[in-house]
Amino acid sequence: MAGEEPTRIEMEAAHWVVLFDTPDWDARDVARFRRWIAKSDAHRAAFVGASETWHELDLLARLEAFPIAANDAAAPLASRRMLLAGLGAGVLAVGVAGYASLAPGEAQAFETQIGEVRDVRLVDGSSVILNAATRVEVRERSATIRAGEALFVIAAGDRPFVIKTPYGQIACEAGEVLAKVLADQVRVSLLSGAAAGMQRSFLRARETPRTDAHNEMLLRRDAIDVAPVARAPLMRRTLWRQGQLAFDNASLAEAVADVARQTGARFEFGDPALGDLRVSGIIRADDLDGFLLLLRENLAINAESVDGVFVLSSTATF
Repeated sequence: MAGEEPTRIEMEAAHWVVLFDTPDWDARDVARFRRWIAKSDAHRAAFVGASETWHELDLLARLEAFPIAANDAAAPLASRRMLLAGLGAGVLAVGVAGYASLAPGEAQAFETQIGEVRDVRLVDGSSVILNAATRVEVRERSATIRAGEALFVIAAGDRPFVIKTPYGQIACEAGEVLAKVLADQVRVSLLSGAAAGMQRSFLRARETPRTDAHNEMLLRRDAIDVAPVARAPLMRRTLWRQGQLAFDNASLAEAVADVARQTGARFEFGDPALGDLRVSGIIRADDLDGFLLLLRENLAINAESVDGVFVLSSTATF
């Protein structure tokens, strides 16, 4: 009947269609989907209807034809995600010593706190250096960055090292790759080596050609852009490893997020348009006063503390 609320099965069907329109799925998702749709004819009809709404009439056929290895089909997806989210003994070792090794096939989540830097060593010889307030899930020859910023020092291997992000993934050769999750995109800086970007779903796919060092990739929901970056500013992006922050014509929104990650300070913009202003300079990562001075002298922006939050407003007069 027109105007009725969608049923539980219809809502679940819509969830599946949306999932397969993102990069964040794998063969175990397909296996779990097949178990779901096999429950009844109503499940199948609901999914067909949801697919038609998205104008993807052949999505079900592609899902049914997707190849799944026996071990992928047998292992419940929930157990994999629980393993990724769980903090096991390896993570505790990192908290004490700053290093951890992962055995082949293992996957673990690593997270840093405000102002913390952590180095995770992988069994293949690669390493992942997490900036402050960063979450990365790692396994042999692949990693997923969920939040924050991480430098991947990738060792040579028999296959590319894959970095997965909320907006796609990067297949990397040996070299150094810096990945940073921003508000509406992920910026991947190629310090050395080479990589190719990819966004895949059952609804669409995008790939970039092999891209060499001294370039950056910007991964957004609907695009991957590649642009050259001079070596000097590219290397300054990693100064947080030495306790410094470098802003090279960075948006004020990004700069504020960087300082918050290092100091724990909270910021608000009195006018959201201020976030688009550009700022340049180098400060100590923990120097909140130095950052506020930089804003005041370079951008005529004042910071007023209100209930523990720095409200940023412009003092410029025109």
